[in-house]
Parts: sequence; structure tokens; C-alpha cells
Amino acid sequence: MRHERQVELLRRLKGIDPSVPSPLATRSMRNPASHYVDPARFERERLTLFRRMPQLVGLSCEIAGTGANLTANLGGVPVAVVRQADGGLSGFVNACRHRGAPVVAADDGPRPRLACPYHGWVYDLDGELLSRPYAEEAFADAPRCGLRPIMVAEKYGLVMAQLEGEALDVDKALHGAEIEIAPYGLQNYSLVEARETTLSFNWKLVLDTFCESYHIRALHKNSIAASYLSEVSICDTFGPHPRMIGLLKSVLREIENPNEAEWSFLPHTTAQLIFMPSGLITYQRDHIELWRLTPLAVDRTLVRTSLYAPLAPTTDKTRDYWRKNLDLLLDVTGREDFPLMAQIHQSLTAGAIDELVYGRNEPALIHLHSSINEAIDSPASS
Repeated sequence: MRHERQVELLRRLKGIDPSVPSPLATRSMRNPASHYVDPARFERERLTLFRRMPQLVGLSCEIAGTGANLTANLGGVPVAVVRQADGGLSGFVNACRHRGAPVVAADDGPRPRLACPYHGWVYDLDGELLSRPYAEEAFADAPRCGLRPIMVAEKYGLVMAQLEGEALDVDKALHGAEIEIAPYGLQNYSLVEARETTLSFNWKLVLDTFCESYHIRALHKNSIAASYLSEVSICDTFGPHPRMIGLLKSVLREIENPNEAEWSFLPHTTAQLIFMPSGLITYQRDHIELWRLTPLAVDRTLVRTSLYAPLAPTTDKTRDYWRKNLDLLLDVTGREDFPLMAQIHQSLTAGAIDELVYGRNEPALIHLHSSINEAIDSPASS
């Protein structure tokens, strides 16, 4: 992040009272509980949000060489993105045109060709069918069946994919967030480790966890609360995407320095940029995290958490350091945040309350759900 931008953000904190919620949204929001638990609405979300909107599926550094690949699920449809020999990307539905078996396995290494594990059909890296071993005669009257293409695009170190709709353009999809993302130089990071878990609650409750710092004082009182300003955060929006910056208490000492040229914002922050609907990039001072959500059912969500370092770890010491960072992150969310989200989902399913209330001190949460509701309820989503 440019120093000028860091100074600008710190100026917004000048004169704050850390005991008073600030800044506030213009109004609170009431959201029907059914938006989290109604199976019919969930299916509309999968079609409208996850098939027709751009999805952040990974970072460029994960597919750096020819044949390197990423797999994802867009609204229930398995897809793969593969690096081509010319450096570009190709994307396609990850299903053999013969009988539908996946041709790219999750976390597969680079390969010169794609082969179906069921009957051995072979595809080029761009999805073109190359051969049907020992069966060309049997399929002589069938057209050449390449893999079904999807839209993919890459910029600022981000890899995006889209199943349906208009042409995919990264700048258009980011709605101005590239101003914040580009200076991070994400294309230069290295993937350290990725882990997956399946959670027994609605996908939106995962994102809700990261949209406000108001809960830190109570929920995280025995872990991270002592270091954070629970009542103060900074929210900016980029189209449908909110960015919430959580603040360490040490940021108050920074703005006490009268010399703005010496100000530094990032070491005192945790920045959460949510790419509505399914991606979340977190800047954690010395590394980057990517949370990628795959809604499996109205009450089941696959979450992939990846940690990226500025430099590839080359020693056991550095690998252990980054692994412990990931361990700590997943321990706090897995032990404190997510079990409570599962209880909330159960309560909403049982009809315990008919709506949720997002306060003015939760502006990112309000913006996220307003964006989701606008997309789902618009005539174009029908």
C-alpha cells in the first residue's frame, strides 16, 4: 500500500475515542433469517452469484508454470484453470465429455496433457480432445468433444473465473479495488500451504465472521482481544465488495507522532477485502491469506484457507514459522468463531428469530448483505 494511502487512512483515525464505535454506517439493517436457511433462496444464490458473477479462484503464483492448474466449484459445477505454454490461462468445466469424470484432480501438479482417469481420454492443456485410446473407431460417428470452456482472466496476481454471463474483465469485476490490490504485488507471493474444511452452516455466516470487529471483545476475550480495538474499524466499499480493516491498539501510538512522513499503517492492521460472493483476501502484516468458499448446501460450506508468503520458504525454520501462523489462524476461527456460527445457523433454522439486525457499527456487514440481496432480488436474476 502506497505511503500516501497509509497516511490518508491514519488521518481518518485522528481524534478518535477508542471506547466509542466509529465510524458508523448511515443506518442499521434488518435481514430476514430465511436468507440464511431457505433452500430455495440458496439455489437462487448458486445460480445468480456463483455461476453468473466473477469468482476469485486463486492467486497467479499457484499456477506459475506450464500445465499448473487450479480447481474450483462454481455454483455446483466443477471447473479447472490451467496455465498454457504461452503463459496465458484456459478454463473449462472439469468433466470429461465422454462420461463426466474429472480430468484434473484437486491439488494436482503440473502436467503436459490432461487425462481422464475413467477411460483414458486425453486432452490438451487448452481442453481440446487429442485421443480416445483404443476406441477411435467406436466413436467415429461422434463429433470431436473438447472440454466445455469457461471464462477466465488474470490481473494484479488474481485469477478469476466465471461460468455464465458477459465477458470476464478483472478491472470491471474489482470495481476500483485494484487501487488497493495492485500495490500488494500478489503475483510475487508464494503459496506456503492450503487447508480445507467443511463447515455445517450457511456460506454467508463464514463471511460475516470477517465483516466486523465488534465481536472481538466478547468472543475472542481469551485470545486476540487484548491486542485489538474492538469498537473501531475502517470500512471502504468497491462496488459490491466491502473492505474492513481491523485495528491493533498500537495504531493509536502511530498517530501520536506529529511527523506524518514516519507514519506506517499496515503493521497495525488486519485488512479483509471481500470479493463478493466467495472470496476473501486478508492482509496480515507479513503475509497474505485467501479464504475461498464453496457453498455445498444451504447448511454446508467447503472452506479453503491458503497462506502466501512474500518469499518462498527455503528452510525448516521459515516453513515452521508460516505453518504456525496458519495453525494459529485456524485455531482461533475453528475454536471460537465457527462453532458459534454453527449454533447461529441451527437457531435460524429452528425459527428462533425471524431476522438479524446489523448495527451502524458494522458497515461492511451491511454493505455485503445489501449487495447480495440486490443481486438476488433484481429482475435480472430471475
